Amino acid sequence: MKILFINPACLDKRITSEDNGIVPIGLYYMAALLLENGFDARILNLASLDGMDEMDENKSKSMLDSHDPIQAFTAAIEKERPDFLGFSVTNPSRINALACARAARKILPHAWIVFGGPAPSFMGDYLFKTCPEIDIMVRGEGESTCLALAKSIRQGKSFNKKYVKEIKGILFQEKDRIIDTGPPELIQDLDSLVHPSKYFVYQHLSMSRGCPGKCTFCNSPNFWGPLGIRFHSAQWFALEIQALAKKGITHFYISDDTFTMDRERVIEFCGLIISAGLTITWNAISRVDYIDKELLFHMRKAGCIQISFGVESGAEKIKKVLGKPMSNDKCIQAFSLARSHGIMPRAYFIYGSPGETWETIQESVDLLIKLKPLATIFYLLVIFPGTHLYNHALQKGLVTHGIWDQDMEDLPWFELDNDLDFPLVKAFGDKLRQAFYTNLNQFAESIELVEDKTLFPFHADFLSRLAMTFSHGEYANDPRVKDPDKIAETLFARALTYSPQPRTFLGIAMLLQKRKNFSESATILEKGLAHFPGNKDLCLGMGICLMNQGQFKKALTFLTPFRNESGMGHYINICNSQDTRHESRL
Repeated sequence: MKILFINPACLDKRITSEDNGIVPIGLYYMAALLLENGFDARILNLASLDGMDEMDENKSKSMLDSHDPIQAFTAAIEKERPDFLGFSVTNPSRINALACARAARKILPHAWIVFGGPAPSFMGDYLFKTCPEIDIMVRGEGESTCLALAKSIRQGKSFNKKYVKEIKGILFQEKDRIIDTGPPELIQDLDSLVHPSKYFVYQHLSMSRGCPGKCTFCNSPNFWGPLGIRFHSAQWFALEIQALAKKGITHFYISDDTFTMDRERVIEFCGLIISAGLTITWNAISRVDYIDKELLFHMRKAGCIQISFGVESGAEKIKKVLGKPMSNDKCIQAFSLARSHGIMPRAYFIYGSPGETWETIQESVDLLIKLKPLATIFYLLVIFPGTHLYNHALQKGLVTHGIWDQDMEDLPWFELDNDLDFPLVKAFGDKLRQAFYTNLNQFAESIELVEDKTLFPFHADFLSRLAMTFSHGEYANDPRVKDPDKIAETLFARALTYSPQPRTFLGIAMLLQKRKNFSESATILEKGLAHFPGNKDLCLGMGICLMNQGQFKKALTFLTPFRNESGMGHYINICNSQDTRHESRL
């Protein structure tokens, strides 16, 4: 029996590479559980069109040639002929999911088409009316429900409504009505789940399910059910990361709603990562009232390089509307603590909320300047089914589920608010972004790091990473950032005062090469190679530096040891051809 889980494509392009083509962790959990129970389960990621995700060395398969998600999907199912199609559906991906379901019913008339994820959990009745091709909706946490359905099919049972009624956590249609079998059976012990890393390779993972917050724009607490917050043990989670690290993953996105809510568990996890000697980096999400100095110290030493905090607004009345009770002083303290430990604090801000005015936006700008974030994401407030704000709009008659008939990913609040419109909220967003980019150089120059010698190598790493964002990264060519090369130069210089670091030498050398100062660049690279002999990046930098000076034969001595590395052949071929031309002229 073949089972294919599908991550549909979103309607719009994702803003950041972090969000592009991510397979929900739930699909990995479910596919791993089914594989462990003897099913042939695979994952098709239509969001990236990279084909079947790798399960193991023997089962890896790429089957997608088309860049159109529907064409790619139909080609995949025509070839594989799965018996069970399980879609993980969000509001942004629902349009692609519905189109795929309709296509699947024509190609595979007897296959089971199952929808799970946030969208069917909160508006299953609407999706059934829109797409009768769907057989089953799985609500909330899906592992137990999905396994029960798969076992039923494997045992040869037809779509027996009496039997299906016994499976908790599903919706299905019976004549003209929708049958709800009740809440799903939630997993009490998350460690009882199969390690997805046994079968898959991925970067996004989480140690917990649930959130302590009550944000009015988020449906996470409602999705995970009444058991509250559940955790993997620190040991289980550390083993998962170790297994993925052995498969070549060096950077992770820990996407718990609030990773640090159980500080002792996080400290234990960090200790396990440190004792394992893993050279990894990771990002996390937290709240400003769930961090402290000791916790940040352990997180930094275990590889944490960024924490994202949901600040949302600087105005008390807006924070109340959004369900964010944290004081501005608490936010400022959290950002200062993270920054001082060499962890980049990233701020989430929301604009266009109920009651938003130029005065409340100015309060957010004032807070932003005091926070001194080194990265930000500014979101226009949008609402989804399952959130308090959406349910409020339903009750007030401001919206119905029928609005999702439109080709749109989300519902901006301003469309329901007589006091807001698009030009106004766009201007709000523009002001916030301008305030960030205009002051970014001051934020970078005012960094104060804790004087703990055990953290000095991490400080050097932090400063050099940040410097690279100004010299060659996202801030390098942004016209709103003042003197990015100068900021980078200052940060690289500061990094060297803490500890030698390959990235620092390379960054300074690259800045010098930008200015065509190749001889001084070579001197810096020589110093770097004296500290880190044979470092690939420094050797490549030296090779390019020498090529710019016409010293192709000498450049080859730095490049050829890495001839088998990706991209190195390009430079080696140039050196060989230029050296041959030089000899022919002689």
